Amino acid sequence: MPKKDKIHSTTQDFTEIVDIIDDVVLLKGKNACCLMEVSSVNFFLLSVDEQNARVYGYMSLINSLAFAIQILIISKRVDVGTYLKIIDQKIQMVQNPKLKTHLTMYRQFIKELVKSGGILDKKIYIVVPYSYLEATLSLPSNHDPKNPKAPKQTSAVAFSEQAKNALISKRAVIQTQVERMGLSARPLAHEELIKLYYEIFNNDTIAVDFDSEDIKNVII
Repeated sequence: MPKKDKIHSTTQDFTEIVDIIDDVVLLKGKNACCLMEVSSVNFFLLSVDEQNARVYGYMSLINSLAFAIQILIISKRVDVGTYLKIIDQKIQMVQNPKLKTHLTMYRQFIKELVKSGGILDKKIYIVVPYSYLEATLSLPSNHDPKNPKAPKQTSAVAFSEQAKNALISKRAVIQTQVERMGLSARPLAHEELIKLYYEIFNNDTIAVDFDSEDIKNVII
């Protein structure tokens, strides 16, 4: 029987991501992007005038764009098991009877909330793309036959800088329009991008505790 070749592949082979440099995500095909996290608001709790202002603000955002964007909404079920255990520990440690009672009631509220349908963590992102076709100047060529890896590395760094400069201006346009809607748009930094993509490809749920930014504490 002919000897079968071993399959050598990594997770990166199945994704479009090549690298993340600073706050720029480098993609295959000489493309790149940056991500902005957008704050949210309960639309149905707003007055009619506020709702109309949000709608017109969104229309203004769409009409002002001279480039494509992607609006990404990620919903994940929240695992509150660890959170409840930490509350139990705090209930045992606290000496104040009133605070102990409030913590016990809060724990019961969280438990019933999960039973009624669970808790979803929903986050909204705007993906701002960049393509090498937008470049007005070609990347510098530093070909060295003795060091074939050097041109690739240099080109990647130069391309990320070029993409970053273009994305900054695009990002500013979006931030201005989002602020007119009464919301905020915050660019994701290097570590935040790594965490986000890791969770997208690996985690179906997120865990929260007293130090988490996902769910704010009601009782301290």
